[in-house]
Amino acid sequence: MNRTMWRRRAAAFLYTLVMAVHPLAAQVASDPAAAIAGIDADVDRAMQALHVPGVAVGVIVDGKVILAKGYGVREAGQPALVDADTLFDIGSMTKSFTATAVAAMVDDGKLEWDKPVVDYLPWFRLYDPIATQLITPRDLLTHRSGLPRHDFIRISTYLSREELVHRVRYLEPSATFRQKFQYNNLMYVTAGYLAGFEAGTTWEDLVKQRIFVPVGMTHSNTSAVELQQSDDYAHPHDLKDGKVVTIPVYDYQKFGVGPNGAVNSCVEDMLKYLEFHLSDGNVDGKQVISVAQMKQLHNPSTAATGGEQYALGWFVLYHRGHKILEHGGAIDGFTSDMALLPEEKTGVVVLNNRATALPQDITNDLMDRLLGLKPQDYLEQTLAAQARGQANEAAAKQKFDAARIPTTHPSLELTAYTGAYFHPAYGVIHVERDGDGLVVRFDALDLHLRHYHYDTFAYETNLAQFHLGEGGKVKEMLLPLEPAVKPLVFVKQ
Repeated sequence: MNRTMWRRRAAAFLYTLVMAVHPLAAQVASDPAAAIAGIDADVDRAMQALHVPGVAVGVIVDGKVILAKGYGVREAGQPALVDADTLFDIGSMTKSFTATAVAAMVDDGKLEWDKPVVDYLPWFRLYDPIATQLITPRDLLTHRSGLPRHDFIRISTYLSREELVHRVRYLEPSATFRQKFQYNNLMYVTAGYLAGFEAGTTWEDLVKQRIFVPVGMTHSNTSAVELQQSDDYAHPHDLKDGKVVTIPVYDYQKFGVGPNGAVNSCVEDMLKYLEFHLSDGNVDGKQVISVAQMKQLHNPSTAATGGEQYALGWFVLYHRGHKILEHGGAIDGFTSDMALLPEEKTGVVVLNNRATALPQDITNDLMDRLLGLKPQDYLEQTLAAQARGQANEAAAKQKFDAARIPTTHPSLELTAYTGAYFHPAYGVIHVERDGDGLVVRFDALDLHLRHYHYDTFAYETNLAQFHLGEGGKVKEMLLPLEPAVKPLVFVKQ
């Protein structure tokens, strides 16, 4: 998931205008440990302000680990402390691992970056037939397929990975192929499936054998089940009614996903991974991935937003004038961030066990300290952004409620709207009576509908519409599961 924030985008845009005229020399503090000496207080302050139970932070400079430390607890209300070996779900930082796995297959001669996917998977289809014929592994990894997120399917519907890749053909694009950057998890699932298929194994095993083992990431894994079997893992959390509570671990494999975000790792292992990238694929004198393919991974392939660019599993941007490669991650109860300063041979990683902006704030803070830049209060900026977001949500909710036409009623009795409904991507779902409303049941979640007006029902600030056929019976239900395209049509069975 794109976790880069607006402040970086503005800085990146300004930087592109002036860099050619006023280049900055690469530099890092002569004593990095001293430069980051005050970071503990900043982490503690952010944890308190953002209600984060546990954090892990790592810094590596010129191949030397400067910081590898845990803060707080693995689970709220429990005494076990976070340390440098505590496992966290790193979310979309996984995308770099998937791109690296594809690079391994390119090294092996089993894939080519710019050869159409259908040459390897003849059955693969997208909604757009032109995109079907042209899309390549590089396109899958650079968010330019034309598809918007369509993320609802990966939290609602249990599928095998192969079946999910089959079903992306039924998901409507919101742009033409290669028209623009649109962050997309499902294309990374496709890329991971493709790499595993060409290797004759699974994405999970490919990442283990071609990355974890040679890089020395002995604690890392790609399984929610395996994560919870560890004796040192962070539990995910959410804030409910002002209290931090533990929530279930998201199980990627149940939904057919994984290459988009399933890596579980710790600061110790992630520092090895960052050094692997800073060393152009070399680990202890062994070239794990060729220099040529590492350059492919790090070189921008497409323009993103706000002056950023996207390489293969990495955003390429500038932090206050210094080039960085960065990617964040976010999944239920976890966020993360990692950044490389390639010219300074420096890497930073921050993990936490609640969905907050803490990882990027602390990453920015550390880069300022290491580069000797005037410090900024990133936490204050985050708190201000949160306040604006809450105000915008309240205004949107007020506008939504005001648009309702009162004193209207459904055309039929509520039981007439119940039954099975079908969409080719989601399969069969069910609508049931729920008191004086309705509930839409997917495999993993329910949408509780309350009457809005006429034959339209609401869940949160979304509208589900029922259409009647010529005989006066319910024909279909329209659900807005992806805001970038028109509502999806589920036909009543």
